[in-house]
Amino acid sequence: MFAKHAATAIKRTQPSTLRRFTKAHHPAAAVINAHPADSSLPLAAWTNPDPGSEFTVSSKSGFLPRRDPLHVLPSYFEKLDEILHEMPILKSDGTLGLLHTGQLGASVERELPQYDVEFVFDKRILAALYRDYSMLASAYLLEPCDIQFRLTRNYGLGRRMLPSNIAVPLQTVAHRLNQKPCLEHSTFTFYNYQRKDHDMPISLNNIEPIRKFSGCDKEHNFVVGHVAAARHTDKVIDASLGILEAAQNNKRDEFNAALRKYSTAMGRVNEILAQTLQGCGDYASFRTFLNGSKAQSMFNRGVLFERNSSTEAHKYLGVGQSSSPIASLGTHLFQLSQLSPRGSLPCNDGVDLLRAPNVRSFLEHVDQQARSLGVQSYALRSSESSAEYVLALGQVLTYRYRQWANLRDSVPVQSAKDNAAFHAYLDVQTSHVRDIAKLVS
Repeated sequence: MFAKHAATAIKRTQPSTLRRFTKAHHPAAAVINAHPADSSLPLAAWTNPDPGSEFTVSSKSGFLPRRDPLHVLPSYFEKLDEILHEMPILKSDGTLGLLHTGQLGASVERELPQYDVEFVFDKRILAALYRDYSMLASAYLLEPCDIQFRLTRNYGLGRRMLPSNIAVPLQTVAHRLNQKPCLEHSTFTFYNYQRKDHDMPISLNNIEPIRKFSGCDKEHNFVVGHVAAARHTDKVIDASLGILEAAQNNKRDEFNAALRKYSTAMGRVNEILAQTLQGCGDYASFRTFLNGSKAQSMFNRGVLFERNSSTEAHKYLGVGQSSSPIASLGTHLFQLSQLSPRGSLPCNDGVDLLRAPNVRSFLEHVDQQARSLGVQSYALRSSESSAEYVLALGQVLTYRYRQWANLRDSVPVQSAKDNAAFHAYLDVQTSHVRDIAKLVS
């Protein structure tokens, strides 16, 4: 719907429309006038600060890891691997797992050793351990909430203390990777797949999740859809850098071509997500485990890590309260974070701080360059560029709308406290979508 709406916009984007768009009362006006393109500003080169990391942003792999995730841990971590295999509500063989019976917590406390990870320096193993420990941490902390939710549609309270056999190795691995000790969006999606046929490319039919919470079809589609869509982010990244370079060099035709390339690539991303994320279905069966420990009713005082030298509670956004770097890139590239008078647009909530270092660095680079060059201002100086810019925003809106719709269609909880927290976050996301829609309309 929004793609069609954006396509119509190209026909009606005339000079009078541009003048109306830049009137002082429009929230974009201050940004447009404050950041004119300056051809004297050098377009700073960007390289991955940690080229050995599994997550390196490039026009080859996009936002996906540079090589397929490690799906089997070294034998030293056999018990961790075993618990994660037994964890899902519904296991791959059709039997019921630890989360279904409410026995995950007891299994962790009784059976999981506190593994020494100080000797692990291999980046691929570290990334796999970060995925596995952060997912296990979420499952352990939120297991009581899932049980309560299935019975009463109330979340109740999560576990307050993360035991040392998860907390200590998770913190060590997170520190070594320069990340936060929590489950992050790309970890749950982009670093959580394996190919069925290693000789075939990544596609919806050739990948499956490595780790799961519920084991339901919707969780499978959520992970697989995001990975298959991210396969096309190489072109999104290439187009984004092309937009910046063309604006820097004042090459209007190249700028328009790069905008078209961005729209085409993002269109493919949105098509794949449309195939896999239709309707909410049993989304609620795994969404509980995507909640974070920040501003959530189930963790009203945060989470404590056992055997941590600091007594300060940990508070982080969860996968369900954040977004993929694809959304952040569009926000930074098109300067959307400055357009809302309420400051409600994406990336104002600190979600980028949770991402892998190379991804954080790339998004910071795009944000700084877009501000310095005045990408939006440059686009609005030409009716053709303005139209292409609106089309690109249409794709950003489509992506954001789908995230919002999944959140909106989540099964509402019944308690007043949980409902208030849910609707407060939904209101923020609604503002995100509406503010972008105003720019496209």
